[in-house]
Amino acid sequence: MTGSAFSLGEEVELRKVEYKLHGELWKKFTCADFDLKFENWIKLKYLNENADDFDGGVLDVPNDKGGLYMFYVKCNIISGITEYPLYVGRAQITENQNLRKRVKEYFQKYSKNNERPKLTRMFNYWKNDLYLAYFPLDDNEDVISIENQFINSLLLPMNTEIPDTEVKQAIKAFQ
Repeated sequence: MTGSAFSLGEEVELRKVEYKLHGELWKKFTCADFDLKFENWIKLKYLNENADDFDGGVLDVPNDKGGLYMFYVKCNIISGITEYPLYVGRAQITENQNLRKRVKEYFQKYSKNNERPKLTRMFNYWKNDLYLAYFPLDDNEDVISIENQFINSLLLPMNTEIPDTEVKQAIKAFQ
């Protein structure tokens, strides 16, 4: 029993993530022009049942729009309350970039290498329970502004770059 408890403890420790819950940062989030309630995002399972390719819904992500996207882990024990956001990102609409292309890049590029270790970790530990939510937007300036506000307010565990200098300095000082 001791061996299995130790192994389980190791596995649990590897999957530990830290959330910084700070109400004052949440109050700084201002985005009155968009209804960003989670129910208004389009949600889908990111990888197939074997976690070796995309789930079919990824092909429905628009390739003619930019927008925001969020990777999150979903546990079905208490549906609707056990969804853990891990990472938020953005896709601008340009000649070489769009929402579908950007969300596909994560599995194609970061799931198997250490170029971005936190994202590799996200795939290693939660690939079977990883979901994608996205919110299409037409204006690239809105995409950039809202993503920056999300990162600065939510401080999600897999986002490494914090745009706001004061928030970045505060986080680094206490790590």
